Amino acid sequence: MSTMLPDGGQDQDVSVSVPLTSTPEDVLARIEHESTCVRREARALRRWLRRQRRREMPRHVRVAGFSVRVGAVGLAVGGPVVFVAVTVALVLGHVTAAMELYATATATAAWAGVAEAAFFRV
Repeated sequence: MSTMLPDGGQDQDVSVSVPLTSTPEDVLARIEHESTCVRREARALRRWLRRQRRREMPRHVRVAGFSVRVGAVGLAVGGPVVFVAVTVALVLGHVTAAMELYATATATAAWAGVAEAAFFRV
């Protein structure tokens, strides 16, 4: 059996790997095995490409990206924690402490927004 390449002209032999006497279950089992092998090979190639990209990227760029992510998570968690602390201080009657914490909570929430925006860009 031969096929014609779309760029025109060259014959290519295509081997038939399934004998005509095999049962449909055997054919399906062989197809599943081949597809598993192809998926495994594709996964290995994707992993290899990721590693190559990491090697090409300078270390300081990777460290900066990691720092931005960690900072974004820290600020995103810190904002709600401070806001809860402000609410508790107000309930307990510590108005001056609550106002100071509220200013900190507002600043923290603003920084968390900036950091999250940076996180989704990186």
